[in-house]
Amino acid sequence: MKSSRTALAWECSWILALVLACPLAGQAQGPRPEPPVRSAPESGPKVEMDEPAEEPEVVPMRRGLFKRLGPQPVTPEQREEAERLRKLAAKYGTDPTAIVGRMQLSSAYNDLAQGARASDTIARVDLPFRKDFLFRVDAPFIKWSDPNRTGITSTQGFSDLAVTAGWRAYNTPEYALLVGVVSTMPTAAETGLGLGKYTVGPTIATARFLPQWESFLIGLFSQQVSVGGDPARKSLNLSRFVAQINSFWAERWWSIAQTVWQIDWERNAKGSLTLELEVGRSVVGPLGVYARPGVGVFGRDLIGAYDWNVEVGVRYMFRSF
Repeated sequence: MKSSRTALAWECSWILALVLACPLAGQAQGPRPEPPVRSAPESGPKVEMDEPAEEPEVVPMRRGLFKRLGPQPVTPEQREEAERLRKLAAKYGTDPTAIVGRMQLSSAYNDLAQGARASDTIARVDLPFRKDFLFRVDAPFIKWSDPNRTGITSTQGFSDLAVTAGWRAYNTPEYALLVGVVSTMPTAAETGLGLGKYTVGPTIATARFLPQWESFLIGLFSQQVSVGGDPARKSLNLSRFVAQINSFWAERWWSIAQTVWQIDWERNAKGSLTLELEVGRSVVGPLGVYARPGVGVFGRDLIGAYDWNVEVGVRYMFRSF
């Protein structure tokens, strides 16, 4: 019995060795190693190699600054919502890239550094033309008092007239870009009410739809450089950056949370930062009102900065005259 088991084991070992030594013999014994099954793994790795090859072409572009701040892919539903909110923003006058007419009157009380105070009332008119162009005029009336100032401690009257010409270079429901030029003229009634200089500089405004918040991220940049005027007055070179989150509530209300950062290059690049929150309501049709309190964070003695302020305004929006 033992010898038969030994013979059987020897025979099995010989057959196994024969199969391992000759793969063609194993293929002849059955359909197990079918050619389609063996060819599938060969094509599999090729597909896996092709997929990673496509990723470097897409992923790095999404990490770029322009991809994060510029136009973003949206679904048809999100695009429809963006278009609805863009119409509301144009109607309420909160979209700086919208080409829409307006008549606006605003007044701000500013508590300034070292006990000074000022009020700034501005009449604004926006005139749209040829669909993508906008012309704006700002006429300010200023009143201020400074008990620490030698000589004249208070004065009031008209200040420097500002004119802006803008062109909407890019426009979709989810993203828009407006570029333009802003200039001021020394039209102040008194010396202490204006800069005494002609200024000119570029202005840029962008509005990007934020689907997750149903709001718009708005960016504003302007540069003011003096190019002439009274040689006895100080030159001006001022940069201004504004970031806003514009949201809408119940079809009639809106809110704007914004930060304003300024750099005065004529004062060794000294900066200022203010935080403001605007809440507004559409009263009837194109007529709206708003209130905007603000607080200074640093650089409160720079032009346009303050310790704290409150601004209120009323605006009437229209498509054209």
